[in-house]
This record gives sequence, structure tokens and C-alpha cells, in this order.
Amino acid sequence: MTICDTGHNEQGILEVLGMIKKIHFKKLHFILGVVDDKDLSKMLKLFPKEAEYYFCKADIPRGLSAQTLKNTALEFGLTGEYYSSVSSALKSAQANAQQSDLVFVGGSTFTIAEII
Repeated sequence: MTICDTGHNEQGILEVLGMIKKIHFKKLHFILGVVDDKDLSKMLKLFPKEAEYYFCKADIPRGLSAQTLKNTALEFGLTGEYYSSVSSALKSAQANAQQSDLVFVGGSTFTIAEII
């Protein structure tokens, strides 16, 4: 199952995570891309540490570099790889996910816009 949500601030992320907790899955694959003007410390502290992360950058000037996002997320205990595009992150997550896993795409409306 793959879900997308445009929650892109602290309140939105809390709603998203509340929704995710209601879904039964074995492992969470989290594709994350954000814009460079967000306060990452408020967002990243909320994300589950047990998820596998696929950091990416939406193809817009305001997009935060995937490598920078990965490095910052590591400070909050979030681990994963970074990808050159949203679509490559999605392909990797879906290839790695098992039938009982959940793939989630979020962090920015711009990230989601590239795949829907």
C-alpha cells in the first residue's frame, strides 16, 4: 500500500502520524522531501525512528537538498538513503517493500505533486 499526504508542518505531520498509527503494516517506508524554508527540528523530531527513510528533493528551486535532509534527519535518529529524484525514491521504496509494508510519501505538496 502506498499513501501520499501533503502535511508539511508540525500540525500536519501530527495528523499524518496519527493516521499511520491506525493502519496495520509490518514496516514503514517513508519517502520524505521538504522545502528549504521549513523548521526541520519541529518536524523531524516527530517522525518514527523505526521507519526506513528515502530522502529526496522535489524538482523546484525551494526544495531542500536530499543529502542535506538526510544529514539533518540523522541528528534525530532517522536513517535511510537519499535519492536524486522523488520518482527514484518511490521506485526504490516500492521495490524494497513487502506485501504487508506501508510506503508513505510526504513532507511537501511539491514532493507529492511529482508522483500523482
